[in-house]
Amino acid sequence: MLDLLATIVDAFSEISTVSKATTCGQAITVSKDMPVDLAILDLYLPDGDGSELGQRLVQRNPSIRLIVLTGAPEDFRISHELRGSIHALIDKRDSFDALHHSLSTILQPAHQRLTPRQSEIFELIGAGKSTKEIAHILNSATSTIESHRKAIAQKLKLSGAELIREASLTRQINPRP
Repeated sequence: MLDLLATIVDAFSEISTVSKATTCGQAITVSKDMPVDLAILDLYLPDGDGSELGQRLVQRNPSIRLIVLTGAPEDFRISHELRGSIHALIDKRDSFDALHHSLSTILQPAHQRLTPRQSEIFELIGAGKSTKEIAHILNSATSTIESHRKAIAQKLKLSGAELIREASLTRQINPRP
């Protein structure tokens, strides 16, 4: 599986070097030998905890971007130390398309292409608000909000259900005060 993940990551021209590590110890050694800008972390490693490894990697490089793999995303709680570094949370039960999509988003963030109003609606979707609730909050017509939702989904290349999931994960990773 690790080789398949490395192949997916290596396919991105924006990534120049791909290193693999199956343990926390190996990952720390790799990070000493070369700067790590992006890491895909499994939370459960043979010699330690992926969250602790993430914290150590962030200490070495505060601008590192982390993708977390977990079999139970609903149970994952982001520590304060990792909050700004985790850019995606991927359920291991998802297809490799989820990883590919996350890498595309991180390397070429579509969220930055959203208009301010679309960003506001995206955040409200992530907060679990329905179209009707968003329309009420923003004092807009339901049809206007629905048009924005469709435009957001199109920009992010997501289906309606994927949009809700992505917005929810984005909110969990980067919560607003």
